[in-house]
Amino acid sequence: MISLNVSCKNKNSSETADTFSKVYDFNILLVPDLSNRIDPEIHPKPIHDTVLLNTVIDSIGNLLTVNNRRMNQLDVYQFDFINRGILNQSQVADARNLQISFRAFEGKTKDASEFKRHKLKPAISRFKNSIKKIYAYSLKNPAGSDVWNYFNQTINSSLINEPDMTIPNGKDTIIKSSKNIVVLFTDGYIESANNSTGYTFDQQSIKKIRQEFINSKSVDLEKFILSKSEYLIKKTSNSLKNVNVLVLEMVDRSLDKNGSTTIQPTDFEIMKIVWTQWLKSSGAANVDIYPAFSKRTDAYDAVKKFMEKISKN
Repeated sequence: MISLNVSCKNKNSSETADTFSKVYDFNILLVPDLSNRIDPEIHPKPIHDTVLLNTVIDSIGNLLTVNNRRMNQLDVYQFDFINRGILNQSQVADARNLQISFRAFEGKTKDASEFKRHKLKPAISRFKNSIKKIYAYSLKNPAGSDVWNYFNQTINSSLINEPDMTIPNGKDTIIKSSKNIVVLFTDGYIESANNSTGYTFDQQSIKKIRQEFINSKSVDLEKFILSKSEYLIKKTSNSLKNVNVLVLEMVDRSLDKNGSTTIQPTDFEIMKIVWTQWLKSSGAANVDIYPAFSKRTDAYDAVKKFMEKISKN
């Protein structure tokens, strides 16, 4: 909770102070790239997506208290699809089990408390089981993962965009605001079939940037990349101004099997610059990007830290 003391004075009164507290509700979208990046035989990584996702979902109770929130949280935690056809084609998961929403408890503090005490844990179990089934299906039925179009169009129906709500609270005033957070699991390589639209960002693109940077004798990689429009991913026509993006699990293919750097700059260093520029130029309010994790709790820690960061804005 952010508290602001605002003093005001008029000719007929002494100085008084009103306190405005800003409280955020979060709409957390867990969005995995379900392409062949999830196949450990093709792209092995230290910890499987489902382990990281489960750790985040198991911690929903803790995430509800981020920013010192104590009650009346209207958070939503949901699994979202880059390719929504997977849910319809797979028929292995009920969409209702892929979301835990507290928005139904608006103005119902007692019901919310009852749900947290007795029904949250079973809901979490159903959520995790549904994700397990989706990954099992996607592993056997690989599909394309058009990340660019997800941000340009698909995401819109999953966002919560509502005006701030002002709630009188005695001498204080509470301002409630919603924040959308996309937690994207991706290796960072955009290998769309729609090459003509200008948003392919594959290993060939990265190798080209690396070689031309080395040839240029430049010392500032970010400055070099941003000075070349042909290196950049086309920004979305859909504004992401109400979206905060946390990108997890970028798997650096330029590292060897022991995780050692084989060439500089690495794929991850290049991808982080290009992805950050793309998402921010598309309007995203906050963008943080992480490489592959080595501990099961890393994803939860990253989500919590990102929520805390946004709460200070």
